This record gives sequence, C-alpha cells and structure tokens, in this order.
Amino acid sequence: MIDALGLAEDLEQAGFPRDQAHGLARALRDRSAQDLAAKSDLRELELRLEARLSQIEQKIADAQTAMIKWFAGVMIAQAAAIVALIKLLPGAAS
Repeated sequence: MIDALGLAEDLEQAGFPRDQAHGLARALRDRSAQDLAAKSDLRELELRLEARLSQIEQKIADAQTAMIKWFAGVMIAQAAAIVALIKLLPGAAS
C-alpha cells in the first residue's frame, strides 16, 4: 500500500503545489489499490495452479505408462522377428 501522505509531503518538498501533490498521491494510492492482489486472490491462484500441476503430473504418468507398454510390445515383436529369421536361415536346426 502506498503511503499517500508521505508521498504528498515528498512531492511538496520537491516543489509541487500542495493541492497537486495531494491529488497525485491520492490518485496513485487509489490506482495501486485496484491493481494489488488480496491474500484470498493469491490463495485462489495457488489452488488453481496446484490443480493444474496435478493434471499435468497425471498426464506425464499416463504417457510414461503408454510408452512402457509400447516399448514392451516392440521388444516382443522384435524377438519374434529374430526367431523367425533364424528359422529361415539355411542349415538352421528345426
């Protein structure tokens, strides 16, 4: 929060007319109060971010599971292809 009185006094000492210094200080105080977040605003944002982070973590876990399943399938297919190729080689034991 802006110390409007202190700001007005600083402006007066810098050479601003009293009315102008106080008017500017009030305008800055009022404008800054509109732009500041309250604790409840920050808590709400924190909760939304935590929920979104949980969703992202779940998507990563799902992707890891899918990738492991895909990799296992490829390994099995590769092993089967190798066994089939070995059986096709001339002189391979049947």
